[in-house]
Amino acid sequence: MLKFYQEIKNNPGLLPKIVVMIYRFGNFIVYKVRIPLVKQALYVVYRFLDLIFLKFLLNDDIPAKFKAGSGFKIYHPYGIFINDAVEVGENFICRGQVTLGNKGNLYENGCPQLGNNISVGVGAKIIGELRLEDGCRIGANAVVTKSFKKGSILIGIPARNISKDGDHSL
Repeated sequence: MLKFYQEIKNNPGLLPKIVVMIYRFGNFIVYKVRIPLVKQALYVVYRFLDLIFLKFLLNDDIPAKFKAGSGFKIYHPYGIFINDAVEVGENFICRGQVTLGNKGNLYENGCPQLGNNISVGVGAKIIGELRLEDGCRIGANAVVTKSFKKGSILIGIPARNISKDGDHSL
């Protein structure tokens, strides 16, 4: 409960706090609630909140099945699309107009797996079956379609690593 409170407190502004609260509520229902009738009733409440606030107001699609570690932070919570098969580690920072997903059908193509302490810039797209290791930073409007090692700084279309440590692609 303390991690949840800290996560909400650390999000900047009211709208990011609302987005993370709704996401965490849905995530709790999907993965923790075991009583079928209670789960169904709470899920209806979640879907209503998701529809009104996330989909209509902010044009976001952040599904409850999406797995994010603690410390999920959002800046500019508009137009964020995340596939439900995506997994991100702790301290994930996401900005507006970001897409995390696959290259087509959910069940035929894999989705990104992101490590801890990942920061994604405005308008970035991370698509396909790939792995970004801990500490990667993705620049604004970058299109990431392949895996990169720890500490990579990614910019451009397609994304390339500009960190001083050299090429970190896997």
